[in-house]
Amino acid sequence: MKWLKLSINSYRSFSSYNTKVAEGTEVETIETIYPYSPIYMKLFALFTFLTCLTFFLYLPYSFAGEEKIVVSVNGENILGAEVQMAVNRLIPASVYHGRVSDEKMEQLRKTALDSLVEWQLLYQEGKRLGINVKKTEVKEVFNRNKGAFKKKKDFDNALEKIGLTEDSYRKLIEKELISRKFVKQEVEDKIRLSEADLEDYYNKNKGKFASPDKIRLREILTAVSPAATAQEKEERRKKAEDLLKRIKAGEDFGDLAYNYSEDDFRVKGGDLGMSHKGRLLPELEEAASKLNTGETSGLIETIYGYHIIKLEGREEARQLDFSEVKDSLKKELEAKRYKEAKEAIIKSLKEKADIKIY
Repeated sequence: MKWLKLSINSYRSFSSYNTKVAEGTEVETIETIYPYSPIYMKLFALFTFLTCLTFFLYLPYSFAGEEKIVVSVNGENILGAEVQMAVNRLIPASVYHGRVSDEKMEQLRKTALDSLVEWQLLYQEGKRLGINVKKTEVKEVFNRNKGAFKKKKDFDNALEKIGLTEDSYRKLIEKELISRKFVKQEVEDKIRLSEADLEDYYNKNKGKFASPDKIRLREILTAVSPAATAQEKEERRKKAEDLLKRIKAGEDFGDLAYNYSEDDFRVKGGDLGMSHKGRLLPELEEAASKLNTGETSGLIETIYGYHIIKLEGREEARQLDFSEVKDSLKKELEAKRYKEAKEAIIKSLKEKADIKIY
């Protein structure tokens, strides 16, 4: 799975984030198939997860006995076990139900039930349109997931815990694959935009594609703790003043930043990269506005300590070319079209469906 970790660079910006993706074991998830859906509300995320049976092997409880019908969709039943499995998909494996409040659990149950109903409707519509999957496709997914277990006994135990047999598991895989094919055929393939479509949108909305004035700074930060005493603060100031003297004496700003700056940008020689107005601390922006390219500021005091900045360059506001925005524009517009088309189909199917909640 891919887990996204965000770290905030607090003193540089109030709104910018450094994003790091830690790669672990690759598992086929719905993101790889439908990249346009919201990350936690993928239409079939619940059932994609069900194919990863290794998760259920380690649960401390079983769903096998929960055979009560919870809801029927056009005559096809959804059992309590299925709802419990879907709820479990929404809760981290380390949390377990005991740590989730009753109110939160009810919200999760509603989300899970809605997703199950939507998944069932899409499967049924796919069948109505004659969408089928080959036995070899089902077999491939079945064998891949079975092969994730070291022993067949572990595979059988995982199936037993969620109240499935090998045959019913194959049926679950078949339904998921049909649902996927339906969404691809009726949504994904129909929301694609040509380059001509994108260029037409760009030409009609050029004002949205202007790059603002930007500046590139280097920085040296001598950090001061909020709890520092007056004496400690004075010592920190003297250190910053010594660094400023060395810069004025001709020492390289980047080298000094690398060796002495107390921030995350130290490893880049203090290079903050290009930033537009509003991305930096107000004190830094004000000081930078008074510098010419190549000039260094005096000491700038903020709540984080004492900064010294050097203006490396400016970039004037300009109109972005179509070639510069084409890829991001395509993703943005197709994501919007995907969401709208998917929601319209689900709304229509729900209006015509016979859904009974027990």
